[in-house]
Order: sequence, then structure tokens, then C-alpha cells
Amino acid sequence: AGTWDWAKQWYPVMPLSMLEGDGPVPLTLLGKTLVLWRDDLGTWRCTDGICRHRLAPLALGRVNAQGQLMCRYHGWCFRGSDGACVKVPMAQGDAGAEAVLLNTPLTALGTYPTQVKKGLLFVWPDADSAALAGKSEPFMAEEMGEAPDWNVFDAPASWRVWMEQTWDPSHAPFLHQFTLPSFAPENAKAMEPFVIQDLGNKGMQCDHGGYMTSNMDLKARRVFGAPCANFSTYGYPDGREVGFHFYFVPTEAGRVRQITTSYFRPATAGGKDASQDAVKGNQLTVSTVVPRGRILESAAAPKTGIVAGVLARAERRWPEFAKVRRGLNKLKILRGRLGDQDNAILSFQDSVGLPSVQSGRLRQPAPSRRYPGPPSEYVLETNADAHVARFGAWLAERGGGPFGSDDGAGSLHGGKPPGEAELMNRWEAHTKFAPDTRAALDFVAGAAARLETVGAPSLLAATGVCLAFGAVQLASVPALAAAGALYASARLKRVAQDFVSGAAARADGARGEVVGPLGAIGTSANFKLGGPSTALNPG
Repeated sequence: AGTWDWAKQWYPVMPLSMLEGDGPVPLTLLGKTLVLWRDDLGTWRCTDGICRHRLAPLALGRVNAQGQLMCRYHGWCFRGSDGACVKVPMAQGDAGAEAVLLNTPLTALGTYPTQVKKGLLFVWPDADSAALAGKSEPFMAEEMGEAPDWNVFDAPASWRVWMEQTWDPSHAPFLHQFTLPSFAPENAKAMEPFVIQDLGNKGMQCDHGGYMTSNMDLKARRVFGAPCANFSTYGYPDGREVGFHFYFVPTEAGRVRQITTSYFRPATAGGKDASQDAVKGNQLTVSTVVPRGRILESAAAPKTGIVAGVLARAERRWPEFAKVRRGLNKLKILRGRLGDQDNAILSFQDSVGLPSVQSGRLRQPAPSRRYPGPPSEYVLETNADAHVARFGAWLAERGGGPFGSDDGAGSLHGGKPPGEAELMNRWEAHTKFAPDTRAALDFVAGAAARLETVGAPSLLAATGVCLAFGAVQLASVPALAAAGALYASARLKRVAQDFVSGAAARADGARGEVVGPLGAIGTSANFKLGGPSTALNPG
């Protein structure tokens, strides 16, 4: 633990599928302002994101024809392999200036090792330890296969609280009430003792059982792959297995980037156990709510039929159509529930709860009476608290986390949790850097505009022509079609808005209840949940 350095680790930053063109793509990692870009060798590079000349943002620049990163402000150009400045337009013909500026440490950008593993781009955010990076490997569960379908969300809460939340399955039937079958407080069961193995600087491993009446035969394993991975598998008596791979990337204090995927292994033929009905929600989560990762076995036969065939041919002929379909599928995630609920709780815990204990306003941190370790802000005395307690001790031996004691959102929000607009900002959380989602947004918004500005007026004009010629009954056809076009346009506008934000008030039927991050305000009997998702925890 004494040799641990948070900067000398591999962190995933973006799936290759979300990196368009050659960049540059802005990146914040461990509080550092960086850019990702692809050079003339076809290699994705990570360099400092601030130009040495006048401190302009290199993310607003471009990669030129020579595969160099060019600053948008004055055209300074940088080489990817070593970050050296190789061109200063205003110094051309000035030998003295070029001697000072070109290929010298004065103007060179810091360069950070990169590598690609299973479709993910990883960055080693220490420019001075490339040799050590070459001897290290990023954590990656082999069960994911070679090409998982990764998804990315940015969330306004710290790395610490997100990691702790993933070690706590007992919150699921309470916080995530009714989002999956059997998730309800009355179904919660006290957990049996955990079996936890400390893996040193590699992380830790935890085995545990169920936490609800429907899954007490569950055998789960959660692996913390330092510095930021959680690989969790849920095994059931009939052979079913659900796997979740999460990365919680510490971008800056009080914020985290979540990179996720999953898989589902179906039961053996004829298998059946008492929890099978309850786990259908988890299978649904894997196949529709969370982007599907590597499927180890076929859970369902491929879709066939006329519609499936037409769609497949359309995707082959028009690749953009395939992007739109994938983006529309991602809308299921953006309209999800579990991550929204997590965000609402964790952002408060991070910006208000933890600072209230750290400052002594609520109480003083104190050690657990049950689990060894340093004083904690939490009260950790049950079996279900074991992994959070052990994780806290692991962190304390390594400086408290990537940002030490400053890893919180309190300073970002003035001691208040982020508002609903920020919690449910889908554009900043996902859409702006997801090509498929942006393609679907453009398609839906364009269709809504065409229906409103072309379709409906044309149909109304046809209605007028029919009336002018006395064809009153015939006029009802284009009139009704025009009304339908306007209705469809309004619905599509709402869908387009869902790609951008989930903060708009929603009416729950005739009662007019407003749905926010945690759902409709009402009793548990009619509790309804809605809103965007920025992550998914299996619970």
C-alpha cells in the first residue's frame, strides 16, 4: 500500500465506438485537462489539453493532414509520439524563435500512455512513468469477450460514493422499489456474513448471498479491480448467471464517468429455481435496459420475419439508419430508473451528508465497533455493511482515494446537492459524446420538424382544395391526417427532449403527480418511478 500512486494506474476513458474521426476529444481525468486524438500512425494519443503558447483549449483545435494536433488559437502544431511542438506559423523564417520553440521541452505537451483493451481506450495519467505503464495491465474481466457493447455516462457525484454504492446490494429493494420484479421493502431479508478477500494493491473480492425473499439462494461475487472497476456476477441454482462490468472513472473531485456493460448466461435446459421469476427483471436489464455486452450463450434466437428482414436490409444499405436504431435503443437507458435514483441519493450524500460529519456539524467520525479500520463517517455494524467497511480501510491505506479527503461535491455546489436540472441532464451525461444517440436525436427532431412545417401544411392545403371543389366528405381525410401529423410531431418533440433532459415535469395520469429523480410523489402503494439513467447497479 505504501507504494500506491493513483496517477500510476490505467483508467478507461472512452469506447473506441464513441470516438469520431481523429478528434480532438476533451477529457478530464484525476482533475487534469487532457485531450484524446489520433495521429498519423493511427494511434489514439492522450496529451495535455492546454496549449503552451497562450493557454488555449486544444480540444477546440483539429488534427491536420500530417496527423499533428493543431491549436485553434494560433496554429501551433504538436506531434503525438512525444508531444513536441513541430510548427509555429508566426515563427517561420525566424531562426531564433524556432530554435526556442520547436522540439524543445519549453513548448512540449505532456504525453500519457494509452492502450486499447476489448474496445476501450485506457489512459495512464502520469507522463513520467511510461516504462511502468508498459509493465502493467488494465483490469478487465475475461468473461466480457472481445467486443462488449460499452456505454458511458457522466454523473455529478464522487468516485468514492459510487464505488461504495456498488459494494452495497442491500439498498436495492428500498431505493429501487418496483423498478425490477420483487424489489420492494417488504421483500428485503437480512444478509448473511460476507466472505471478503483483500488482494492488496489489486483490489479485493467479496462473496455474498441474497438480500430478498426471492433470491436467498443467490451466489454473488463482486470483484474490485483497482483503481476503479467493479465486476459483479450473480449466479442462480439453475445455472443462470448475470454479469455486470462497471468502471467508475474519477474525472475530477465530485464527478465520475461510468463505463458499463453486461452479459447474461441462460439456465441449463429444463432448469428452474424459486428465484427465476424474480430474476426476469435482471435479464430484462441485461437485454434491454443496460446495453448488451458479450452474450456467452444464446439467450434467445435471432429475430426473423418480414420486418426484421426489411430492417436488416435497410441497415446494410444505409449505415446511418443502423446508428439511429442503436440510438433509439439507448433511449431506453436514458429513460431508465435505477441510475436516476442512485444519483439523487449519492449526490446528496456526497455534497451534504459526508461534509456534515467531516466538519463535525452532525457528529464526529468514529470507528466501527464490528469492523476494523479507521474512523468512518458512516455507522457500519451489520453484515450488509461489511464490504463498505473493508473498502474504507483499503482506501485509508492508500491516501483516501484519488483526490484524498477532497473527493466530494460539496465545494462544487456550495454545500447543496445538485439540482434536478443537473441530475437529469442527459445531454451532458451521455448524448453529446455518443454518436448513435446524437444520430437518433437528429432523426427524431428532423422528423418532428418536417411533419410540422411540411406534412401538416400540405395536408391542410389539400383539405382546402377539397372544400373549394365542394368535396366536403373527402376533405375530412387530409384534415384528419393533418391533425395526426401535428400530434405525431408533438410526440416526436417530446422524444427528442428525452435525449436532452429528463427534468421536465411529468403528469402521472389524472392525479397530475410530478415525476422527479426518485419518481412520483405519492404513497408506496402508487409509487411510480421515472426519469433518465446515468448508470445501472444490479443491486
